[in-house]
Amino acid sequence: MKIDNGLHYRAENCNGDVIQRTITPTICEDGACRCDSFTRVICSCTKESEEVTLRPDGAYRMPTMATGIRIEGCGSVTFLPDTVRNLMQLRTIELRNIGHIVISERALNWSPFSRDSEMNPGIRITIQNSTVSEIASHAIQGRINDVLIKDSRINVLRPFAFSSLTGVKSVELTNNVFETIDIQTFKKFTTANFMVRGGTIKTLPSRFLSDVEVTNLFRLDGVNINHMSSLTFLVTSPKRILIENNVIQTVEGDAFHMVSRGPITFRNNSVSKLNKGAFYGFSVHRETFSVMGRQELLVDNNTITNLTPLSLMYNQTALSLRVDGLNLNTVCSCELAEEWREMYNEQGGIINCWYDLEGYYISLPTFVSIRCGSFKKTFWIFVVVGVLLVLITAGIAIFFIVRRENEKKKKLQIVLPDGKTYKETEFHIIVERAELLTTDL
Repeated sequence: MKIDNGLHYRAENCNGDVIQRTITPTICEDGACRCDSFTRVICSCTKESEEVTLRPDGAYRMPTMATGIRIEGCGSVTFLPDTVRNLMQLRTIELRNIGHIVISERALNWSPFSRDSEMNPGIRITIQNSTVSEIASHAIQGRINDVLIKDSRINVLRPFAFSSLTGVKSVELTNNVFETIDIQTFKKFTTANFMVRGGTIKTLPSRFLSDVEVTNLFRLDGVNINHMSSLTFLVTSPKRILIENNVIQTVEGDAFHMVSRGPITFRNNSVSKLNKGAFYGFSVHRETFSVMGRQELLVDNNTITNLTPLSLMYNQTALSLRVDGLNLNTVCSCELAEEWREMYNEQGGIINCWYDLEGYYISLPTFVSIRCGSFKKTFWIFVVVGVLLVLITAGIAIFFIVRRENEKKKKLQIVLPDGKTYKETEFHIIVERAELLTTDL
């Protein structure tokens, strides 16, 4: 057999006849791509306009022995349906600095091994510093070890984009901008860790995570979110739940429908509107509760503008609430203190309001002690009335003083026989003594 340029081969049959057949080229022969000695597909585009399409069959298909896919610097990358289905040796997919990524339906569906064995390997998917135009429904399925999407822009995430996964160790979404997220993006799988850190999200829809089991850590950290819908997170079994350093405009009721196996921390968040029952969906796994009792729900150093005590309703059977810092981004008033009286009596002096007179936060009990007693209320009324009386009295006094001065400035006019008029500005009073005249006769 003789190979010609890797695309054709010549062979002879048993009769000595020459047979010539064409070898279908793989992506390794594509202009921007090559395959190294480890059968990794490496595409490094030198022009931003270059496009790479990954397909399961036909010309420039994926080689069946590919162990990895690494693409960098291309204008466009498209995964067609079933791209990786038959790549049994595949272990990594890395996409970096890509201008336009489309992952079609079933494109990264990879299940070559039995779902029951935990010893079978899986794929690690990394997308970094890229724009993901769309991840279609059911695009990523099967045995996926890790998913890392970092410093990227995601335009559209369709329902069930990540669904029916097995063997997942970690899903990490870091410093991304999410434009449109459909419901049930992450559906029905188990992972050790699920983390969303940094970046911005316009709307987290209902069932963003749906029937997802997190066995170790759930973390929502440093994310700017416009709207968090009811039932955003339907999650079970995390040993630790951390929701911290986020800026959130609106949190709907029952946004966190989560069954934990450990403590829950809501810390250092800034929330414009926390609706009634936002925390009510937090609960504790039955086995954890039976062995360890109630778990702690810690609300620590948060600043919230619009809320009522009902916003902090919680499952008192399974959880114990500890409020170590809650800044009500509202000007202090005795009415506000009365509304929160029961809550701060239970929690102590850690619920604060904005003390406008001094320009800083002050605890509600402290404000009550200095401003809200019955005597203090009437005292301030007397102070206000007293100030008004002083101002009125001062105004009247000034009026009469000015009037008197004006009268003093009036001039005395004297008309003399020659017709001239003189204005006297001063009066001199001369007292003369009159003596009796006596005549000595």
